[in-house]
Amino acid sequence: MLWYEGLVLIALGFGIGGLGTLIGIGGGAYLVPTLILLYGFEPKVAVGTSLFFVFLNVLSGSISYLRLRRVDVRLGLILTIPTIPGAILGAYSAGYLGSFTFRLIFAALLVWASLYLLLKHTGQSSTVKTGGYGRKIVDSNGKVYIYSVNVPLGLVTSFIAGFASSIFGIGGGVLHVPIMIHVLDIPVHVATATSHFILVFTTLFGSLTHSALNNICFEYAVLLGLGGIFGAQVGARISNRIGDVKIKRLLGLTLLLVAIRLVLQF
Repeated sequence: MLWYEGLVLIALGFGIGGLGTLIGIGGGAYLVPTLILLYGFEPKVAVGTSLFFVFLNVLSGSISYLRLRRVDVRLGLILTIPTIPGAILGAYSAGYLGSFTFRLIFAALLVWASLYLLLKHTGQSSTVKTGGYGRKIVDSNGKVYIYSVNVPLGLVTSFIAGFASSIFGIGGGVLHVPIMIHVLDIPVHVATATSHFILVFTTLFGSLTHSALNNICFEYAVLLGLGGIFGAQVGARISNRIGDVKIKRLLGLTLLLVAIRLVLQF
């Protein structure tokens, strides 16, 4: 690899990592199609390489979000439990999907998530009241978030997100963030931060499994991850200045663009 190609990968990791942290999905939704379409990666290697990048990205981003005190640590640890077996199962399943099938399912998944975010109307209130596990978070700016979570439903959806994280290399945030916002009724800023925290554990176990299966190109993953570490710090800081609705719309629009790009390659 030439030196300028390495710089391009670092810059790419920085941009994807910053955007992924801002909207809480880790960036894998952008990196997987990039590795397949621009660099010609085999799907399972693109997935494994992306997942390792996402691990480095969300680890860095989670540190920033913990400093901002937007991570619901207790809830995050509870929802992490089912993501680990889901991530391991997804990693073993990744090699059984052909390139066409992989891209078709991945594009459909992105379209679903994007349309749900773009069309589902929610206000900007930081207080959400439903039955379930009552939570209260006060961030570093003194903003109070009060909400309740259906934990059994959260455990089921977390397993699905963990499985998706490893089979698609997306970190699981593409599914987890919309579900946390619209199904579990968690405020947007808390959902994005807590999703990042959960992804640290999900992507760690998924990456270890993919590494054992020789599905990671570390030459690319390390350079992308280096950029992603710094991008995550920038993304977390920017999120502090952007409202809930803008984050949701940005997430939905970018996922739809990635899905369209994948469909055009069929």
